[in-house]
Amino acid sequence: MVAPRDGRAVTKAAKTAPVHGLSSVRKVGPTEQVRNQLLAAIQRGDFPPGSLLPSERVLCETFGVSRVSVREAISGLEAVGLVSVRHGRGAFVRSGLADPAGPFVKYLELHREELLELLKVRGALDELAAEDAALEGTADGLAQMIAARDAFAKAVESNDLEQMAATDVAFHVSISRCSDGQLLPQLLIELNGVLEESRRMTLAGAGRSARSVKEHAAIVEAIVAHDPRGARRAVARHINSVIGWIQKFNPAGG
Repeated sequence: MVAPRDGRAVTKAAKTAPVHGLSSVRKVGPTEQVRNQLLAAIQRGDFPPGSLLPSERVLCETFGVSRVSVREAISGLEAVGLVSVRHGRGAFVRSGLADPAGPFVKYLELHREELLELLKVRGALDELAAEDAALEGTADGLAQMIAARDAFAKAVESNDLEQMAATDVAFHVSISRCSDGQLLPQLLIELNGVLEESRRMTLAGAGRSARSVKEHAAIVEAIVAHDPRGARRAVARHINSVIGWIQKFNPAGG
C-alpha cells in the first residue's frame, strides 16, 4: 500500500502483463560495444590486414572496460575469422576478404545458395519499386532518393565500409518510398536486414563499391526520366552484377 499526500491509501498498480511475441529491450553490453567498434575499425582500414591490434591494457584504457570484456570481444572476432590470436604476441588482423580461412569465404561456403536466392527476391522487389517510382514518384520522394544516392557515393569516396552498407540500404529503401505505398518499403527493410552481413562483405570486394555507385546513378537517371522499363532494367543490371560477383568469387581469384 502507498500513502499519498492526502493520507488515503492506494494499491500499487498490478504489473502489466507482457505482450505476446514481444520481449524487453536490452542494453548493448560492453563486450558487444567493444567488438562492434573494433569490427568497424578493421572494416574502415584503421587496422589493415596483418597488423597487430592494440594490447589488452590499451584497449581497456581506451574503452573504459574490464579485461574480460576486451578478451570476449576479441574472441568473438577470432570466431568469425577476422583476427588471429597468437599466444604471447597479441591479436593480428587476418589477410582479408579472399583469405581461405576468412569470414567471407566461410560465409559463402555455408550460405552461397541461400544468399543468391535472397538477392533474386530482393531484385524482384527492387525492380517493382523502381517502376513505381518512375511512374508515381513524388517530388519529395525523388529528392530523398537522389540524396540517398549521393550519401552512398560519399561513403564510397571516404572508404567507410559501415557507412557504405548503411547508405546502400537507405538508397534502395528510398526508391520504394518515392511513391505512397507502405508494404513494399517494409518488405525491403526486412529483407535488407537479413542481407546486412553479406552486404558489408560484398561492398568490401575489390571494385564492387565503385561499380555500385555507377549502377545506382543509372537507376536514378531512369527513375527521374519517368522511364519505368528503363528503371527496371537498371535495377536488374545492378542486382545481376552483384549476383555474378558472388557466383564467381573464390579465394584464389578474388
